[in-house]
Amino acid sequence: MEETVRAALVAAGFTTDQIQLEVTQRGNVGGFVISPRFAGQSQVERQEALWAILSHELTADQLQHIVSILTMTPDEVDDDVRAGA
Repeated sequence: MEETVRAALVAAGFTTDQIQLEVTQRGNVGGFVISPRFAGQSQVERQEALWAILSHELTADQLQHIVSILTMTPDEVDDDVRAGA
């Protein structure tokens, strides 16, 4: 399932280094997409865009196996790393 979600995100124009996914014990998928594409967008706008992409690329059954995909810009990741340091 992880590779299916990853392939859908790559097909949508994200690069493999922008996608960080992991599989839960039950086989569900979650993770992060870190892209400058999200700059200037609210979290709601980011999630709506992401789920529109995934809904176009995946079946309804496949979508049910996604638990959460967070959307961040590279700057936001840097901010989180600095805050934790």
